[in-house]
Amino acid sequence: MTIAEKIKALRKQAKLTQTELGDMLGVKKNAVSKWECGRVEDIPAGKIKAMAAIFQVPPSYLIDNEARAPQPRPDSEVTDDDIKFALFGGDEKITDEMYDEVRQFAAFVKARERMKREK
Repeated sequence: MTIAEKIKALRKQAKLTQTELGDMLGVKKNAVSKWECGRVEDIPAGKIKAMAAIFQVPPSYLIDNEARAPQPRPDSEVTDDDIKFALFGGDEKITDEMYDEVRQFAAFVKARERMKREK
């Protein structure tokens, strides 16, 4: 399975649209679409790490065409380090920019959940 196929399958499994995943990663929907179609082979390492954190898979799973899908970890196995990495790339110093990104993400999740309830 290619990285393109894995991104698409994991995104759909997470019930995210290309736009939603793009918002979470700080890229446009077009970038996600290109990744999923295999038109871009040099996805930035930071975006691969961020996707791996979102989908709760190791980055190596996305990169290695031979890797099999890992079994999802129970929520009880998520550590503080996992959360720091997911939110801030593992950096312990939180900048104003990082805080703003978390606020934007929280607003996005809140709006998405509100839209789901209204349907």
